Amino acid sequence: MKKNLLLILLGFIIVACGSREKPKGFEMQQDIDDDFAIADSVDYDDIYISGSKPIDSLDPNKLIYDIFRLEIEDYPNEIRLFTRVYDSLGYFATQMADPYKQDPDITYFTKIDEELGKLYKKRMVNVPEFTVREYGAGDSIPYNLMLTIDYSGSMEPVLDIIHMGTNMLIDEKYSYDNIGISSFNNKFDLKVPMDNDTSRLRQLFNAKKDQNKGLFSAMRNAVVENIKLLSTTSKDDPRVLVLFTDGDDNYSKIDIGKVIEYAKKENVHIFTVAFGYSQDQELVYLARYTGGRFYRAKSKQELLAIIRDIYNSLRQYYLISYKPPEYWGYHTVFSELTIPGRDSNMVAIDHYDTSDLFPWSDFGDIFKRPILFEYNKSDLLPQSEPILNEIVDAMMSKPTIRLEVQGHTDNIGGEEFNQLLSERRAKAVMDALISKGIEERRLRYRGFGYSQPEVSNDTEQGRAQNRRTMFKVTAK
Repeated sequence: MKKNLLLILLGFIIVACGSREKPKGFEMQQDIDDDFAIADSVDYDDIYISGSKPIDSLDPNKLIYDIFRLEIEDYPNEIRLFTRVYDSLGYFATQMADPYKQDPDITYFTKIDEELGKLYKKRMVNVPEFTVREYGAGDSIPYNLMLTIDYSGSMEPVLDIIHMGTNMLIDEKYSYDNIGISSFNNKFDLKVPMDNDTSRLRQLFNAKKDQNKGLFSAMRNAVVENIKLLSTTSKDDPRVLVLFTDGDDNYSKIDIGKVIEYAKKENVHIFTVAFGYSQDQELVYLARYTGGRFYRAKSKQELLAIIRDIYNSLRQYYLISYKPPEYWGYHTVFSELTIPGRDSNMVAIDHYDTSDLFPWSDFGDIFKRPILFEYNKSDLLPQSEPILNEIVDAMMSKPTIRLEVQGHTDNIGGEEFNQLLSERRAKAVMDALISKGIEERRLRYRGFGYSQPEVSNDTEQGRAQNRRTMFKVTAK
């Protein structure tokens, strides 16, 4: 009896512990979708651009309007919105703006507003003037595209379909577009140097596509190497990096903030395509802060659609340019579109952040703001009020950040006088932030007098630069 009971229990254990083959690649992604509600910057029912049709041939009530991406590198002088109008089948609507507009009496793009601030004293501002320019197949702008593929072990199940999509892009690209292809694990591998010859690209890629797979991932290092390659291309032509990865990085030494700053410096726009149990945070940052876009591929068919969507959206878009309201913080953009025959207007919404506090801000990071005081006093001038509000909103949006307020002076006057003045001014700024709702425990102040000049005090211009208020991150 005991023996039979033992056999029965053993059978239950075997059944319970029996394993099916671990899902991989897109099958694994389907398991994730079934088990978790994952929220990110791209909805699961996204429609991808697959072609184009004139606006008057599309059903106005089935149209979608979005801001595909935006560029802020020329802020505060200019913001550029790359917008799309398309229908539920993925057809991009053409002939809505110059130089391809068919009906000059119709104004489709009717209004731009910005909401300034995220949490503190938000306000809506209308943008009185903006321009709209349609880009399409008739614009022969050569693009420089680098495709970089994660060849670490976790990406093995999806490499075949990435290779298929890469060959598809090579075959469908415009003749004057340059494409380069690289891969990475713990080492960077340039598989195909930048070239526009389709047959040469395909031949070289297919000869090398199965080489140099590995276990580790140095994603951030690879992004830097790709930016270096793109930096050698013409500054007049768009530079784009498309990154295929699960976001894991267990080898790079450089931090994500420095990678993003380098991409911005070289005007490289990064599009990130994630897979599986992806580490999304850095991928979202790379796309958002470089003027690219983040995607997650959940099936083979969707990956191919995403690759086409990236390329088609680089080629067909409505560029809206305007001078934004000056606010060094969080901006929400509202772009209104009016279509004759449609039941209601459409509004595309996106956001950008021009504050000095980033999601990756780390201990020791320092930024400067032009806070003004009465001459030789610690009384804040009214012009400093909006600057203080910007800092308050940024700190409220990032509740774990702590700051040290640092006061600095020029060398006019004695050492003791300037030391005390710098301390009083730093404390005045701290007190103002506290009065606006920032907890005292998140702030401290310190004065340096004229002991740490940025430039020489020999000129009035230099002295003005040295009279400053700095903010140092003390915790994140």
